[in-house]
Amino acid sequence: MEDSLEHANSDVNNNTQQNSTEKVEASISQDKEQTKKQASTEEKPLEKVVYLTFDDGPSNLTDQFLDVLHQQDVKATFFMQGSNLLKEQLQESVKRATTEGHYIGAHSMTHEFKTLYKENQFVPEMNETLALIHEITGSKSHLVRPPYGSAPGLKSEQIRNQIVDADIKVWDWTIDSNDWTLKDNPAQIIENVKSGTNSDREVVLMHEKPQTLAALPGIIAFYREQGYKFVVYDEANHFDLNFQKDPRL
Repeated sequence: MEDSLEHANSDVNNNTQQNSTEKVEASISQDKEQTKKQASTEEKPLEKVVYLTFDDGPSNLTDQFLDVLHQQDVKATFFMQGSNLLKEQLQESVKRATTEGHYIGAHSMTHEFKTLYKENQFVPEMNETLALIHEITGSKSHLVRPPYGSAPGLKSEQIRNQIVDADIKVWDWTIDSNDWTLKDNPAQIIENVKSGTNSDREVVLMHEKPQTLAALPGIIAFYREQGYKFVVYDEANHFDLNFQKDPRL
């Protein structure tokens, strides 16, 4: 009888110890889960960024665009055309853009769709434009924007292979402001940008036009109100953005 009672007490003690151990383990597990949840809630949300880009420069308006960007403390990405880069009276504006921290990429020499997208034409034109940018600014660029976009322009895989071999990168856009069609209508340009904005990373296509210059302060104000950070293209952090969806570009 005494042995049975002693055995029973031992079982109770073992069960109590086991229950206590299980409670401790459960508590530790709950603490870990709570820590994970807390860490998750403390993670910062993805930053919203916008790249303002301007095509077809340099022009007689380049300095005025740079004035607005300087006043607003915004950096932008310019895609400049070789035939304009050859104009000596515009080259000081190109140098200024680089000095003030903007990125200058190539937009071809001729902007002629019918000839530019023939085989063995696109890369030589872009290389010539990039060489001019380097000659004027001292900066060596690798980013280009195909006139009229990579679709349909770069549908040829052979041309895309040549681009890859030349170590050239390609950017299209996520928002087309359609500014070039909206002479004397800067308000509509702003509305087009607003309505097209639906992502945490946007690349806005604009041109060096008077109506775009007038719309620029409103576009900057809109993105600031929406919590976007203005960023300039960085070759070290390139991401593919082309309508051909070719990850090599």
